[in-house]
Amino acid sequence: MRRLLRRVLIAVAVVVLWAAGTLVTQLNSAQSADPPPARPAPTATPDPTPDPGEPAAAAVPDLRLGVQLSAHHRPGPGYARKVLARLARSGARWVRVDVGWATLQPNRTGPFERWYAELIDDVLAAARDHDIQVILEFWLTPAWASPNGSSYAPPTDPGAYAGAIGRAAQRWGHLVDAWEIWNEPNFEGFFEGADPQTYVNLLCAAYPAVKEYDDAPVLFGGIMYNDAPWLTRAYEAGAAGCFDALAVHPYIGPSDAAPETASVGAVWRLTSTPMVHDVMTTWGDGGKQIWITELGWSTGTENDGNAWNRPVSVPQQADFLRRAVRLVRAEYPYVGPIIWYRDVDGPTEAYQDGFGLLHPDLRAKPALRSFEAAVRGE
Repeated sequence: MRRLLRRVLIAVAVVVLWAAGTLVTQLNSAQSADPPPARPAPTATPDPTPDPGEPAAAAVPDLRLGVQLSAHHRPGPGYARKVLARLARSGARWVRVDVGWATLQPNRTGPFERWYAELIDDVLAAARDHDIQVILEFWLTPAWASPNGSSYAPPTDPGAYAGAIGRAAQRWGHLVDAWEIWNEPNFEGFFEGADPQTYVNLLCAAYPAVKEYDDAPVLFGGIMYNDAPWLTRAYEAGAAGCFDALAVHPYIGPSDAAPETASVGAVWRLTSTPMVHDVMTTWGDGGKQIWITELGWSTGTENDGNAWNRPVSVPQQADFLRRAVRLVRAEYPYVGPIIWYRDVDGPTEAYQDGFGLLHPDLRAKPALRSFEAAVRGE
């Protein structure tokens, strides 16, 4: 849910997402499981002073927090290096880097596009220099591999995608710590058709191609929301055995709602994370982690007033970040890395461009201070 997604999402969310919520509610009813209650929102009052006779509990650093990188989409690699250095100082131990197959391999034959491959070389090396682990998300179909020329269309031949990501693993395996197969394949706007079987064909072709060169985890591409019904269909299509961890993007709807907002069987809630884990358990994958590879709230000032495109205030963004991390760590022990979407605001004032922890000039927003506190385990 990022980039062009915010504008596309508004047009389809009301119909598609409420329909998905109905399916999830029916699933929950069939299992006779009550939705989890809302957690009380923390107040703004300071924590009580500990009893002098009781030693204060030491905070445990959270080394599984990271940030989505967007800086490498700006001209030249220098800006991305500066952003990575700033994120490293904040304590970020992970960064998610999206790589466009369409840009990397615009021609069917021949080497990767040199300028783009060298840009990714530089970004990944800079992350390693700063001791930041990398999730490389690989997506967007070249025109020659697309059935209709669209970069959001699944490739006609999953083997073409597998060949490309295999070459990427051969080149960058020593710099990449996890591979994410596509982005939000359950969303029509990013994976035309949003068909589970088509995605599973892609996933199962990519898995051995990566493993031939790199034993890093392969992630089932970050599904939009906690979409348990779609995940069930993917398992029915044969997804088991083709991934090492499941990536989700548990954004909350309405988009200014608090992280503890009760699930009530809706897929667009952070508190619906257990529904996804239940599906994994049913299919024998309960021991695999869920990775949150996108989560965030926007402070963008320009929006159309739609509830799915509604920003929060700057202080709310910082507060919600802190509360979201606390909720996940307290309630969902099967969740691994949490990746905040995203690093830097801009280039516009629109909702889509307001998710950053930093201003474009790299001044910290209050949310960055919350991120730093979360890394410290506070």
